[in-house]
Amino acid sequence: MADETLCCRLCGAELRQDLVATGRRACCLNATKIVGACPEHGPVGPHHAVEDGE
Repeated sequence: MADETLCCRLCGAELRQDLVATGRRACCLNATKIVGACPEHGPVGPHHAVEDGE
């Protein structure tokens, strides 16, 4: 998931993957890795991220 563009499954916005997307686990119940930040929904895990075009 490092090279493709990820989008929010909820609204379709492109996820920012700079400082927020780290190895830390802090999404939902602090058990899921953060893969990006949605401008509308904030930090999201892999269950809320889809590849661009899906």
